[in-house]
Amino acid sequence: MSTITDTIQTILPPVKKYHRHALWVILGLLFGLDIITTTFCLQLGNSEQNPFMIPFVNNPLLHGIVKIIAYVILFLVIERAVLFIEKQRLEKTPSLIRLNFRILYGVIIFVLVFLIWLYLHVIASNIVHC
Repeated sequence: MSTITDTIQTILPPVKKYHRHALWVILGLLFGLDIITTTFCLQLGNSEQNPFMIPFVNNPLLHGIVKIIAYVILFLVIERAVLFIEKQRLEKTPSLIRLNFRILYGVIIFVLVFLIWLYLHVIASNIVHC
């Protein structure tokens, strides 16, 4: 069993904590750019494409508050999952359970990267359509 874990660790090196924090900073900046580009596009006469945000985008302050709340909730949920993983004493658990926690952490990183890609697409769309 140890060889499977060693093989997986050599194939997939662990993501460092500061990498995850850098992803959070990038995502936060993209949330801010989305607010700015959406507000600018709406002032030029374009319409909001996200049906969930239509009630909020006419007021930039309300739009910003909703985005900040969404970011904080996302941050709390994901970081709570990371704390749950870190609280488990992985060095003392069987290798298959350790593998499950590594997969969960990988999913967390994937979600952050996907959201960054999504917001890059949204910002690019805002810029192109303005």
